[in-house]
Amino acid sequence: MLVALLVVGLATVLVAPPRPGDDGAVCPTAGGAVVVLDPGHGGVDPGALNPTYGLAEADLNLAIAERVAAILRAGGRTVALTRADGLTTLGNSERGAIANACGAEVFVSIHLNSFTSPEVNYAKSFWGRAGKDSAFAGAVQAALTAGLAPGTDLTDGGTEQFESGALLRAAMPAVLVEAAFLTNPAEAARLADPSGARLDQIARAVAAGVEGWL
Repeated sequence: MLVALLVVGLATVLVAPPRPGDDGAVCPTAGGAVVVLDPGHGGVDPGALNPTYGLAEADLNLAIAERVAAILRAGGRTVALTRADGLTTLGNSERGAIANACGAEVFVSIHLNSFTSPEVNYAKSFWGRAGKDSAFAGAVQAALTAGLAPGTDLTDGGTEQFESGALLRAAMPAVLVEAAFLTNPAEAARLADPSGARLDQIARAVAAGVEGWL
């Protein structure tokens, strides 16, 4: 099996996110949230890069998370993001702590992937604990594959356990999504499209997985 290069990320809110203390995080949304979205990377960590198109994973993760939030909010869900800009740096466990403080029903960390071989391109979802986490990851993965693969070279990478601090710290069902590969030229071109069509596709797929689970 190919081992993808994972870089685990940051996320967004509508205001500057609070820093979790030893006693837990403060929820960045008044009254808590049903869904906490975590845009991977940010701040000092740009995540995966594609110099050809000038793409930085952290920026794309945030753009996707904002789109997912808009879709879920339009459906009546209360959503919080762990970061609202490109300057905020959070540790993995801090992200899970924010989800706990929000009393969220689900936690979704959004990422894009990279690999040394440019032909590689698949969507994959990671879970921290067997049971609800792995089942939630399966639901999100099915939505990703259905929403992103048709008409492209992207394939189904399945689900896998990944013991990151964010997933294990979150008390609710949690998933880390690696939606596509920045190092795949065809995918990078889609992600760089000024229309944002591919970002919209990813956001709709993630939102569909979350809504299907909830």
